[in-house]
Amino acid sequence: MDPLQSLIDFMYLVNGLVWGLPAIIILAGSGLAVGIYSGFFQIKKFGTILKNMVYKGERGKGEARPFAIWCAVMGATIGVGNIAGVSTALHLGGAGALFWMWICALLGMGLKGFEATLGVWSRRVLPDGRVEGGTPYYIKLVPVIGPGLAVLFSIFAFIAAFGIGNMVQANNVALAVEYIASHYGFDIFTFRLAAGVVMTIFTALVVIGGVRRIADVANYLIPFMATWYIIFGVGVWLMYAGDFGLAISEIFTYAFTPQAAAGGFSGWVVYSAIRYGFARGLFSNEAGLGSAPNLYAYMIIDHPGRAAMYGAFEVFMDTIVVCSITGVANIVARTYIERPDLSGAALAMETFHRAYGIYAPIILGMALGLFAFTTLLSWEWYGEVNWLYFWNKTLKLPENALKWIWRFVWIIPIIPAAISPELFTVFWDFSDTMNGLMAIPNLIAIAFLMPIALRLVKDFYSRYLLESPK
Repeated sequence: MDPLQSLIDFMYLVNGLVWGLPAIIILAGSGLAVGIYSGFFQIKKFGTILKNMVYKGERGKGEARPFAIWCAVMGATIGVGNIAGVSTALHLGGAGALFWMWICALLGMGLKGFEATLGVWSRRVLPDGRVEGGTPYYIKLVPVIGPGLAVLFSIFAFIAAFGIGNMVQANNVALAVEYIASHYGFDIFTFRLAAGVVMTIFTALVVIGGVRRIADVANYLIPFMATWYIIFGVGVWLMYAGDFGLAISEIFTYAFTPQAAAGGFSGWVVYSAIRYGFARGLFSNEAGLGSAPNLYAYMIIDHPGRAAMYGAFEVFMDTIVVCSITGVANIVARTYIERPDLSGAALAMETFHRAYGIYAPIILGMALGLFAFTTLLSWEWYGEVNWLYFWNKTLKLPENALKWIWRFVWIIPIIPAAISPELFTVFWDFSDTMNGLMAIPNLIAIAFLMPIALRLVKDFYSRYLLESPK
């Protein structure tokens, strides 16, 4: 048997275990546990969460401005999953899947808030202002098993950075370019190769500057790309406004009852709506995976509990806002029923084509390209933090050399991934697997450190709630 195929088959087996129903239940259950334990602060204090977004870092320590770091984290979570992942959930689970994505987000807001808080709490600010911190730094604080779990997490995370953070994103930027090239009759391979080369150059120019430059670039790109996609997505809603009421009705109705066969599709059962709604929601907002604290730890901030506000709002924007743009657009345009042969980005492209015609490849291609590129940048940092934790903090090898080795080695797969459309599914499944493995040590740490996180959030309320952010 082909060794490569054997490796791929083994990866599929592991993927089925780490992203099967038990894993989804554990992730969702962790979010529910945090919600119950914290009194669902993400809902009760949502007004405070919104007000906190104007905080500029007064009295704080860290390496990059709070909004810029938040944008960088959003750059990682708002990605192709918000377009391709949501469309896949509707294809496999029906309209009800979007409802369960919303439930997933409400639970994930609290979980991500606690992760962000622990990320800031466990960091160390050095005398020169630099920060040492990230997810493994709080995982190692779990008694007895913590150091071992932190090492495991760091390995899973820097390997995952080659998957979800590199190959998937490079492949999808190239896919976005392919949409445009094929529409205008250009050679697809040439454009995919050009996309890979350009990505490599621009990514290198950004990541060479470390977390500050990544955050600064995200500070400009994220507001633009989110606004771009929201405007054109809402445009689809308006063009099919007559079916908007039907779409909302279907989302709520088929979250709890089977959706009958239509348009050549065999129909959906409630289990499929729940499973794919939660699976794609979790994949999109990354709550519980432990990725975001690797950036939140570097935020200029005055209190660890404040970081929970950023974490909660991040999930809200990613899933309840941006994912809903895609989901509702597919439903009001009826493409998820009328084109059962399409899934993922292809289904979203059909929806936008119905609304915008010949301009759809440019509109959606721009969104896909920007979503993927910002994810590429942020995940480079996630990988770098965990690469250094494993080789430098654990094995005591020299930090500066390791830093440059990582940046060079991590950039290499971009061009091969861009010109390999046939490996699209393999890249996605590899990413799913690594993300699922990251969640295991992270959730164990969250369960143990939950009282500390809640105490920090409550302390933030008691000290700062009555103060107006400046």
